[in-house]
Amino acid sequence: MHRILLGNEEVSYLLRRSPRRRTVGLRVDPSGLTVSVPSRTPQRAWEAILREKSGWVLGKLEAMRACSVPAVNWRDGEWLPFLGSPIELVVEQGTPRARPILGDGQLRVALPDPSDTSALESRIVQWYRREALAFFQHRVEVYARQLGVRVARLGLSSARTRWGSCTSGGNIRLNWRLIKAPPSVIDYVVAHELAHLVELNHSPSFWQIVARLCPDYAMQRALLKEQAAHYHRF
Repeated sequence: MHRILLGNEEVSYLLRRSPRRRTVGLRVDPSGLTVSVPSRTPQRAWEAILREKSGWVLGKLEAMRACSVPAVNWRDGEWLPFLGSPIELVVEQGTPRARPILGDGQLRVALPDPSDTSALESRIVQWYRREALAFFQHRVEVYARQLGVRVARLGLSSARTRWGSCTSGGNIRLNWRLIKAPPSVIDYVVAHELAHLVELNHSPSFWQIVARLCPDYAMQRALLKEQAAHYHRF
């Protein structure tokens, strides 16, 4: 087994060498990622291909993990993740403009037709996105002050393979689904993206900055990877 960092995710893969192969082959199945290479292929060669195909690899791995996670039942009594804890969904009849209300471990959602699962999902996702932007804004401000950097713009993403991104111009995008994770995990991703404002790479210097902001980042990154499929249920 080998490991490689693709995007923000450390990926384990099985390496197979064969004298009969002429090209590098990648396969993702329920057991994970397998890389098949000609016998004398140097490691830098297949790792370059993995990085080039990182979007495809991460997408396939995420889809494989998602298949093993049960779908959400959009109905009263369902449990949803929020900031690392389960909240109970309570569906009620109400006006079209009524906003969901969180209290006492329950998310109360009022709809003209409580049986309309499509409208229910849409209303809940809108609520998650609003909560995510407010929470992320606060955490970004805290860590930006610590690091002494300026964020030009903070936005949300819906990427299936990335939890965050950062541009050289100071634009940060964070996946709204992160609001389902514990605050400590969110802080790791925030620290990771802000560190890119100093080091726009994944060099040792970059990881030193991340460690300064988030000393237990390795544990938080592992927790995020472990629960990723659950956060992507919707």
